[in-house]
Amino acid sequence: MEFLGKSKIPSEGEENGIRLYNALSAGDLPLARLIAGDTAEKSNPASAFNQGLCLFLLEEWEKALNELKNAERLIGNPPEYEISERKLFIKAIDISEQRGAKTHLLPLDPDSGACRTRYGLIRIKWLTALCLINLGRNEEAAPVVRFLSQYNIRLRTGKDDK
Repeated sequence: MEFLGKSKIPSEGEENGIRLYNALSAGDLPLARLIAGDTAEKSNPASAFNQGLCLFLLEEWEKALNELKNAERLIGNPPEYEISERKLFIKAIDISEQRGAKTHLLPLDPDSGACRTRYGLIRIKWLTALCLINLGRNEEAAPVVRFLSQYNIRLRTGKDDK
């Protein structure tokens, strides 16, 4: 029986997903890698994305792709932004790029509902495209790059962008 006001106790996989997010947010890649090996959360797209991000940062692009495909499968096809939301999103991306932010290298919060929205899908596809480009699979990356271009996301492929 669940009492009022009592929150759900997270499973070990959920806790590891949160720990992985925290390690990546802090920039502690060695700790993130250790946690990613233990993360068993397979139902949260943010946790799968964060595992992929960890592997991407370690330049394990093929392994990262596997995690990102799982994240995309989990997120499905969330609804598109309304026109006003889309314009603000594109503006936010443009301003972030002008300020040198590397939004694509930030982890997704597994506790946030945003990871299950169009934003989560965009972030997954963004990192997927970079993995494919780093692997030299430009033809396979082309449709993903076209998808991202509708949000004014331009991929840089220099070493500073990994």
